[in-house]
Amino acid sequence: MVSAIVVNWNGRDYLPACLDALLAQDPAPSEVLVVDNHSDDGSRELVAQRYPGVRVVDTGRNGGPCHARNVGAALAKDDELLFVDNDVVLRPGCLRALLARLRGDPTAAMVQARSLCGDDAGVVHYDGGDLHFLGTIVLRNWYRPLAAAAPADGPVGAAIALCFLTRRDRYREVGGFDENLFILYEDNEFCWKLRLRGHTVHVAADALCTHLAGTAGLSVRGEGRYPGRRTYLHSRNRWYVLIACMRWRTFVLTMPAQLLYGVVYAGFGVRRGHFGDWLRGKWELLKMLPAAVRARRLAQRGRVVADRDLLVAAPMTLNPGLADRGFNASLRRGLDRFFAGYWRLVRRLCG
Repeated sequence: MVSAIVVNWNGRDYLPACLDALLAQDPAPSEVLVVDNHSDDGSRELVAQRYPGVRVVDTGRNGGPCHARNVGAALAKDDELLFVDNDVVLRPGCLRALLARLRGDPTAAMVQARSLCGDDAGVVHYDGGDLHFLGTIVLRNWYRPLAAAAPADGPVGAAIALCFLTRRDRYREVGGFDENLFILYEDNEFCWKLRLRGHTVHVAADALCTHLAGTAGLSVRGEGRYPGRRTYLHSRNRWYVLIACMRWRTFVLTMPAQLLYGVVYAGFGVRRGHFGDWLRGKWELLKMLPAAVRARRLAQRGRVVADRDLLVAAPMTLNPGLADRGFNASLRRGLDRFFAGYWRLVRRLCG
């Protein structure tokens, strides 16, 4: 039996399509919870009126999707948990395919649905990826036409948390999602904690969903404007995840590359008028260091897999239009080559 947990904040316009598709799944979830981060757009009232069988939980504050997922996991009654963002619409058969993958591999702790773009269902949006040693996720089939997408079925290095199935005991084992991250990089941290314990993360390519809009003020679609809030969260959360999840030896050995990447990203922020956002992220990171060290104790507990066997140095993922031409494209290629060479140099020494 599966408990479905829909994460919502001011998603009134998206909830009907999300819930209709979820309730139409075969098999259907045994229960559906909408965990609402204290929306002020009438979301809770809409669900109560149109979907009397759906349980609505008001968290009382906007603690971000990490908080909402943890609240939902604590209240759910089943051992298998399906997490869905409010702007995600499951295709027919999606839940069945997710269940088949999770139940077919005893090491599987997380299975992500293949996500297609809401503005063009023939294009892949999220298809899982790999954990880069810089703390980012290298996305597979990013904005690639579905017909030309490389096979993505099976284990991956990391998944995106917009639509995934997990086991309750594995979720609890790693402490769920770190609420200090609020949003952005929470997928990296959650997958890293699972994999360092020897669990596997999967994408089920036949489990399809559509990702409609993304998070307002944060998501970037295609060549859209890069938001300052994303610069702030990137500046703060990447280092938090590295401190919490990476072995100290790996952290020290990769520090030159980490600093170089940080400088380049700072320059990226300055060019877009986001220096204040970048600086604020660093200031918040300093205040969060004690929390990151506490999170580290839980993350490292039960580790059986070394960083050198978890992390990669593949070409990094950037949104279309950010570094496709001219100097930016040359810089991107040069950095990718440098980071790949640096990782080859230190990888065997990493813990």
